[in-house]
Amino acid sequence: MKRTYSVKFKSASKKLNTEEKLEAAKKSIIEDAKADSVEIMDEGQIITIEADEDKFPDVMNGVVNVFRRIDDKSEVSYKFGLNGENR
Repeated sequence: MKRTYSVKFKSASKKLNTEEKLEAAKKSIIEDAKADSVEIMDEGQIITIEADEDKFPDVMNGVVNVFRRIDDKSEVSYKFGLNGENR
């Protein structure tokens, strides 16, 4: 199952605006959060996670932790509008 989330960064300098930052975040989400796959768009402000439905609570705790390491004031939230289409 795939779900898409919005990420808000407190500081614009923390956005994932380089290939190195994007790849590091993806690697952390796969390894630390145990997601099956991840797609990051819009400098890290939109993230699509794929994981087994029953594992989503644990996966999302890991995702929140990854983004908190990037920016300790970041907020990860589910946006229904982002999930309107089957991704």
